[in-house]
Amino acid sequence: MADMTDRMSIDELAEAAGLTRRAVRYYVQQKLLPPPLGVGRGKHYDATHLEQIRRLRELQTAGYALDDIRRILDGGEAPAPTPASRAKVRPAEEAELWTRLKISDGLELHLDLKRFNVDVSRLAAARELLREAFGINGPNREGATDSEPTA
Repeated sequence: MADMTDRMSIDELAEAAGLTRRAVRYYVQQKLLPPPLGVGRGKHYDATHLEQIRRLRELQTAGYALDDIRRILDGGEAPAPTPASRAKVRPAEEAELWTRLKISDGLELHLDLKRFNVDVSRLAAARELLREAFGINGPNREGATDSEPTA
């Protein structure tokens, strides 16, 4: 990853902030984060963007709504968050990013990608191992289709 004083790609910023690229783009769209610097392929982010995201996340964790956060970041004031709104916000460390891998009809593997950083080739290999373990012919095997498990 780039040094925080250097230019950062959206991927590097998202990783440093513990967000997805989609979340970074959403914050820019909602005017909670300044747009990237530069134009075209030269677009980049810097340490000020990362600090803004950290401040935004702190305010979210404290229970502020995005509209209130926007006011605060613009130098205005917002009402204190209610205890009920604080309870709904989970700290970034607890965020989960679940994906599912279909093994066959009625059989899926669910993974939290924040905990298990697995590349696609390893997922494909895991799928094949599970199909073998359950006696299922998968569509990736010489054109075969899924069949009922054998007893």
